Amino acid sequence: MRILTVLVCFVSTLAAEAPFACNLKAFQPEERKQWRKLIEEMSSAVVEARELPDGYALHVDSRRTSLVKLSEWAVLERKCCPFFDFELVLHGEDGSLWLNLRGRDGVKQFIREDFTLLRDRLGTARVN
Repeated sequence: MRILTVLVCFVSTLAAEAPFACNLKAFQPEERKQWRKLIEEMSSAVVEARELPDGYALHVDSRRTSLVKLSEWAVLERKCCPFFDFELVLHGEDGSLWLNLRGRDGVKQFIREDFTLLRDRLGTARVN
């Protein structure tokens, strides 16, 4: 009985991991338009990128986009790419806004290859 239980847990763990692929069919037509608008705005507002062990920290100019819009983008992005972990950080002292985009093994490479609007910033990312 113990072996069966372990096997069931192992199989269910494997099935829970989403593939590294954007599923743009997850969007309704209006959501996709909004997602595109938000990702372009967010990408143009990134002023710095720092490499993390499991992703990237993106410093976002809060004069170009808001915490609310970043949150809205993260909710939409999660629909098509459920393998990302999102962290929005708003620092009190200096008011800086950071989006940490992280995940399991392979996510960082996926970000480098798929986030073409950020490619120039990711290429010069400082290792944190």
